[in-house]
Amino acid sequence: MGISFDMTGTGDLAAALEQATKQFPVSTEKVLKKEARNIAKDLKRRVRSEAKGHNSKKTGKKLEQSFRQGRVIRSGNNYTVAVTSKAPHYHLYEEGHELVSHNRKNRKGKKKLGTGKKIGVVKGRKTVGRYMAQRSEYSEMIGQEILNAILEDANDDA
Repeated sequence: MGISFDMTGTGDLAAALEQATKQFPVSTEKVLKKEARNIAKDLKRRVRSEAKGHNSKKTGKKLEQSFRQGRVIRSGNNYTVAVTSKAPHYHLYEEGHELVSHNRKNRKGKKKLGTGKKIGVVKGRKTVGRYMAQRSEYSEMIGQEILNAILEDANDDA
């Protein structure tokens, strides 16, 4: 369902609306990138306080330093920006996993198959899920910020 209307005449309002229509994608992308940077910074602070000692054994980097702003993707009328984690162990921290003992070794030092035993379950922390649920309250504010950016950019060009 969309709103459509025809405007006749060549007044200031028509010119301003046409300029705002052209400015919409640029302003939206700018605001969404800014929001993604803010989300990545907030997640870094939250994970720093909640995930002490969660480092990747492969890369040695801390989980808190792994959050990155993604590209703005336009799909039809929808704009999406992703905040991603480059940590290979992020999903284990967020979703949880089974705790398994190490495999025993035979006399030659090779691992024996099937000797790892399930010790317990590590519950997921759901840090990002909880944060995004809180952040959803700001969606109206983000829409207002996009509108203000469009109007500001349209006034600068006029």
